[in-house]
Amino acid sequence: MKKNILLLIISTAIFGSENSYETGRALYNDKACSNCHGTNAEGSGSYPKLANRSKNYLIKKLKQFQKGKSTSQAQEVMFGFARSLNETEMDYMTTYLSDYKKESADKYKLDYDIMGSVD
Repeated sequence: MKKNILLLIISTAIFGSENSYETGRALYNDKACSNCHGTNAEGSGSYPKLANRSKNYLIKKLKQFQKGKSTSQAQEVMFGFARSLNETEMDYMTTYLSDYKKESADKYKLDYDIMGSVD
């Protein structure tokens, strides 16, 4: 997993911002952010929506969490996650979240579903 992230970071440095988005997506999934914030960063329950939030706001919040600062006890769960990110990873992830584009629901174009053929 770390090897894949490293390769994505190196390719991003070479190929530019499109890869920044893809690297951010990989980090979001590899760091298990989707477990609380949702696969589409849409938020759920007490976990806030992250998709299409301001990059500056997201970075500010992550840096506060890295320093152990929060505005509620519920936010303290973020301390460990934020501390696991370095500056480069934080940049990629916030690029992904601030420019988030939801994938099409019909991206697989299946002729059948998990239970068998579609009528």
